[in-house]
Amino acid sequence: MITNNTLQIGQAYIVEDVPMVLQSIEGNRHNFTDGRYGFGRVLGSRPRHAETLANLKVAKGVNPQDILDNLKATVEAMVNFNQSK
Repeated sequence: MITNNTLQIGQAYIVEDVPMVLQSIEGNRHNFTDGRYGFGRVLGSRPRHAETLANLKVAKGVNPQDILDNLKATVEAMVNFNQSK
């Protein structure tokens, strides 16, 4: 059972030693991005995931918007790459 009910969408957390932004919560699935298209982490209901979620710390000194802006830039780069083929 996930005991940390204070997680906020749009906040940066340290997930497996990497600053990531919580993008969405869908049921038990917490979707995090590290700012790169196709990367990030999904944490769900596995016991190991529940423990990770319960112990997440806010990424101090990290601007979540910088991570989201980088994600947007990498998505745009991927779209441009695919359109140029």
